[in-house]
Amino acid sequence: MDLLYVPGVARVHYDSIQNGRTCQADCVAVLNGAWALAVAVCDGAGDDVDAAEAAQISAHISTAVTGSTASAVEGLYAARTYLQRRNEEAPPGQEGITTAVAAAITSGGLDLAWVGDSPAWAVRLDGTVVPLTSPSCHPCMTPCNVEEKHDGSNGTWPHRLYTHTDDYARIILASDGLTAHLPLVGRLDHMNAMLDTLAKMAAPDLYGGYVAASLLDMASRGRGRDNTTVAVIDLLHDRDDLRDQGEEDAQ
Repeated sequence: MDLLYVPGVARVHYDSIQNGRTCQADCVAVLNGAWALAVAVCDGAGDDVDAAEAAQISAHISTAVTGSTASAVEGLYAARTYLQRRNEEAPPGQEGITTAVAAAITSGGLDLAWVGDSPAWAVRLDGTVVPLTSPSCHPCMTPCNVEEKHDGSNGTWPHRLYTHTDDYARIILASDGLTAHLPLVGRLDHMNAMLDTLAKMAAPDLYGGYVAASLLDMASRGRGRDNTTVAVIDLLHDRDDLRDQGEEDAQ
């Protein structure tokens, strides 16, 4: 389990599991940028090196640009440019398709952009879980991915949400492997089907690293076998900053 701590902003606990697949086609990237904490989760469509490469390009480029601009949209536009170039130069049949959910986190604010079905939720301080990535679109069937626009969204690409985070305890970004354990009916609406589970497993009083590990363990035990990635972003509020400072002074 990896951890990035940004004083005054957040702690990010993140990891991936291959979960029975031939390739690890998920990629998570985290960066403490000049203007924002940037986190991205990308899920390559397929079980091959082209899917993995598409996810890696998109995750790392989007976080680099998101962190330096505080705009997740700018991050995905930059990733799209590089992925298009990669696919234009690839031999036929070796193009890479990937989803992406990218977050720019500042003190009190969240700028979120996404394409495809990699989900994100917020857990409020009172324990309520809120789905953030709606609509959630299949990257190939819609299509809606880093390279292709969502045909039914009036030209909007990517999907975007900006919100204040004063009442958020944490934000969870994931690949859709997290929901592979759900029955088929549940997977059709995986954002809402996970609300009760997350209310229990990601409650605000639980340690973020424990939450991330528990969610990955749940995914590993599910019926569906899929690469799974989780990033648990614990937001720091004033009381957390005071506690952290007290711990540092005591050392």
